[in-house]
Amino acid sequence: MNFKRILRETLATKVNKAFGLDIGDRSAEIIELKKFLKFSVVTYGRTELPPGVVENGIIIDQPVLAEKIKNLLKEAKPKKVSTNKVTISLPESQLFLKSFEVDSKLKSGDLIKAITDKMSLSLLINLNKTYWDFIEKPLADKTKKLITFICIPKDIANSYVKFCNSIGLEVISLGTESLSLARIILKESSKNSLIIDIGSQATNLSFFDGDDEINMSTTIPVAGEQMTQAIKDGLKIENIQAEDLKVRFGFIESSENVVRPIILPMINDLSKEIKLAIDYYETIFKQKIDDVFIIGGSALLPAIADVLKVNINREVKIAVSGYDINLGSITGKSNPFPLFANVIGLGMLGASGQFKDMNLLKKMPNSETNSVNKFDLLKLGYLGKINTVRIIIDNKYVMVMLIILIIVILFVLLQLIRSFGFDMDSWIVRFFIFDFK
Repeated sequence: MNFKRILRETLATKVNKAFGLDIGDRSAEIIELKKFLKFSVVTYGRTELPPGVVENGIIIDQPVLAEKIKNLLKEAKPKKVSTNKVTISLPESQLFLKSFEVDSKLKSGDLIKAITDKMSLSLLINLNKTYWDFIEKPLADKTKKLITFICIPKDIANSYVKFCNSIGLEVISLGTESLSLARIILKESSKNSLIIDIGSQATNLSFFDGDDEINMSTTIPVAGEQMTQAIKDGLKIENIQAEDLKVRFGFIESSENVVRPIILPMINDLSKEIKLAIDYYETIFKQKIDDVFIIGGSALLPAIADVLKVNINREVKIAVSGYDINLGSITGKSNPFPLFANVIGLGMLGASGQFKDMNLLKKMPNSETNSVNKFDLLKLGYLGKINTVRIIIDNKYVMVMLIILIIVILFVLLQLIRSFGFDMDSWIVRFFIFDFK
């Protein structure tokens, strides 16, 4: 038995655990994990979102989204979540990421000034209207260091936190989808990697170095929904039929595959953009990309990896979990990982203290974070009764009131005992000096 590993795992165990929540344009997923030696699934759930609820990462219809997420939490399997604390990721399409070099001698205020001066010239919006953070990394050239800067508009980040608060959820981490995917896919890989996340409305490319730190990210407006629309228009059929044909045939070369000629030009255009991005990254960062992974719902389209492989002239793999998490045993699907990858990464962050993360929640003022009325959890009903009570009393004001109530009850009991002629003071003295004779 490896006692060092057991000790390490014990120390990394989170007392204040959280579940992961991934809100996309067309679906939302939740998962709660626990960890001791390995991760295991406590509960999970997934629901589809209709158009017009979330678009391009912006919450449009909060009431509909609230009902969807509340129902998702109530119907979680095999049991309810154990906490109202949650880790979420911000929409990649609304994030801005840039890497650049600065003088390695710059520290504290001078470093902040250098970063803000440079980014003020690069951003399309005022830097003061964003929440931002950065990662420092040493370079081979000791006179320089690499800065990876990430920011998001304040109104977007605020809307996600306020939405979660409106349904009784307390956000403890506000990260990025790309870092969440890297957490579950790369697992401390020493290779330079590209993760291609083909979503419903856009494809996100995230480039990671051998330390699994993100260096570059870009978004391409080609994804699954555009393919479905092209099939619908080309074959003059309903949307549900077009989606079914896309999922069933994808890019398989066969005489009966009527959708391939329609969507192949789109994947060819996407491939050109991917190839240009790889060439740019390898030139600027002087790092050869070793691994290319595809993820997202469209990564399950038949033969899509084969087409991309030919087009970009590189090995392309459908991403799999770097950790032993047997999600299929409870979802009943042979390969549900591409659908749950991001939320699993969020769930891992909520279950274990072993991961570092860029948490933009720490950049938000207290007035914008976690205004949750925990008594609302009683009527929301997505937590078990015991966990609901535990969360409600996990509040300093409630705890103070309980302590006062207990003191009052004890005082009343003491007075009642004395009224019956019992010598309470003498008994207390004997008790504390252990004299029971």
